[in-house]
Parts: sequence; structure tokens; C-alpha cells
Amino acid sequence: MSLQTRTPTGISQLDNLLGGGFHSHAINLVYGEATTGKTTLCLTTVFHHLSQNRTVKAVYLDIDNKLNVARFEQIAESQGKNLLHRIQLFTPESYTMQGDALEQLPDLRHGDLLIIDSITGLYRGETEDAEKTFKVNKELNRQLGYLSEISKTTGSTMVLTGQVRSILDTQQIEPVAQRLLRYWSETILKLEKTPQPGNRQATLEKPRQSSAPIILTINESGITEEQR
Repeated sequence: MSLQTRTPTGISQLDNLLGGGFHSHAINLVYGEATTGKTTLCLTTVFHHLSQNRTVKAVYLDIDNKLNVARFEQIAESQGKNLLHRIQLFTPESYTMQGDALEQLPDLRHGDLLIIDSITGLYRGETEDAEKTFKVNKELNRQLGYLSEISKTTGSTMVLTGQVRSILDTQQIEPVAQRLLRYWSETILKLEKTPQPGNRQATLEKPRQSSAPIILTINESGITEEQR
């Protein structure tokens, strides 16, 4: 019997776009500007995954220290099950502590889910000059390589969120540390706001496919298919 190679989000339209869900055995990146729904998508995926698989766990690193506990519980309750005890939550307070937290992760097995929200949250504060930028990039590369190896060897699913920066002389954005993140990530999903309040556009950037972007809706239960 073959092992599952995808972790569905529970949002059928998004899972179709992703080819069945987020890759297990690999790093998946979700990036976008603030309030585009990155954390909400992660929580929606966590609680759906736990509700469908009673023997797995989720590990959540709240790097930005912005996880809203009330929102966390609201999405959990929408699943109708007590799932909170199967989530291990960590909140590193510095870039050094982020590296330490990754080294001391609980043992992950096939089917487990690791969320890092966001992988570049503490990184940004360390890039003050060229020498520091070189050092933190080297450390970030090490962390991403370490996570990639864990996901490949254990079959766990890694979902990372990333902050963004503006591209000079354009109105476009890209992930912070985009070269490293694009290299290590098997899947890259971009979230953007739309003119319709509560709606978000999701675009699959990697692997490159001909699929058109889809529209998702943020509501009390998390993120769902577009509500018209």
C-alpha cells in the first residue's frame, strides 16, 4: 500500500489547484502581504488534517508571535471536534531561538504536519548590513535544508508562510529571501487581496502550470471556496 503523498487543505477548489493538496515529503511555501489569509489557511489545513487523520499530530511554530488565540479556537470549533490537544505550539523569540526550535522539533512521522508561520518573520530584523545579511542567509539556507531533509525522510508535510517585499521600480512583490525559498520549496502558493472584501486570490507559482488563479473566501470557519 502506497503512502499518501499529499496533505489536503479541505478546500476542494484549492486542493485541485495544488494537485491534491500540499506535498508531503517536501517544503510548501504560502506567501503574500499582511492579512491575505496565510495564517488562516494554515489553521484551516491543520484542523482539517487532524479531523481526517486521528493518529497524526501538528507542530506549529508561531514565529511572528501574532497567532490570535480566539481565532485559533474559533476555527478549531468549526470542525466540531476537540483537536487542540494534538497541536504542539512553539513561539521562538529570536532568530537564534528559531534555529534552536527547529533542532529540537518533536519526532515527526509520516502524516504529521509542521507549520512555520512565518519562516522569515525574525529573519527580516537581522538583515541590517551586508555582513549580517550574509550570515542570516547562510543560516536560513541551513534551516531550509534541514527541514527538507526531515520532510523527505519522515514523510511529514512542511508548510511555511513567507513575508514579502516590493520589487524596486515596480508594483510587484516577491517573498523575502525569495531565492532561497524558491529553491527549497516544492510548492509555492501566492495569496492576494481582491476588490471583494473577504475574498482572496490564490495563484500557484510552483510547479508552473496552466491553471488559472482561484478565489477563496475568509470567514468564521477559516478559508473556504468563494462565497458569492
